[in-house]
Amino acid sequence: MDVSERRARRLAAYQRLVNDRGHLFKNPEDAPFRILLPDDPAAQNEVADAAAALARVQGLPEEFGDIGIVYQDDYITVVRDAVRFPSGESGAYVRICPTADGGGAAVLPVLEDGRVVLVHHFRHADRQWHWEIPRGFSEPGETGDATARREAEEELRCPVGELLELGAMNADTGIAATRTKLYLARLDENEFRTEPSEGARQEGIGAVRAVSPGELREMLKRGEITDSFTLSAIALATAGGKLR
Repeated sequence: MDVSERRARRLAAYQRLVNDRGHLFKNPEDAPFRILLPDDPAAQNEVADAAAALARVQGLPEEFGDIGIVYQDDYITVVRDAVRFPSGESGAYVRICPTADGGGAAVLPVLEDGRVVLVHHFRHADRQWHWEIPRGFSEPGETGDATARREAEEELRCPVGELLELGAMNADTGIAATRTKLYLARLDENEFRTEPSEGARQEGIGAVRAVSPGELREMLKRGEITDSFTLSAIALATAGGKLR
């Protein structure tokens, strides 16, 4: 496949994303970085040519400079936008968008006695174990509360009773165009088990732990909880008076 055909395919996929999810490509009047949309192909090719030349100098494939959708799977879509900076110069910005429009959900599980349930999850990105709450990407057409309920029940093998929406958070505004809904789930203490299911183990969950409010506070003070979704859910639940 030659350069022009490869770029054309990526830009065609990019145009479909613009058409389907225009809110990801809006240019507010006060935006310092303005996206150069597909209706300006000359500007996009100018940015791609400059980025390709830089990639060659660095010993990287020149396609690293392509504009459009540069990677996609069932969960994430990696986009490289051509943008105009405040100086008037143009360049490229890379960002990660959720493949499904719903984004995802994270859920803070709480037992009837006030204990909070955490899972010990090994994460590939930083190659470390983290104490965190259940979370996951939404499936196509799935609502946030449905995602929250599904993820909690899959990871904990425990039915969710009351489900309360806490709010939403942006995990990393520097790279990710994702907005995750946060929930608090009430669990039946009689149904709760600390042994992870085989499915949970396959996803990297090694342990399940129920901690008292005092234990949770100490874990936070010792820096044992660093996951942004977990910290945000705890903060919102505490501010809303939903945690003891």
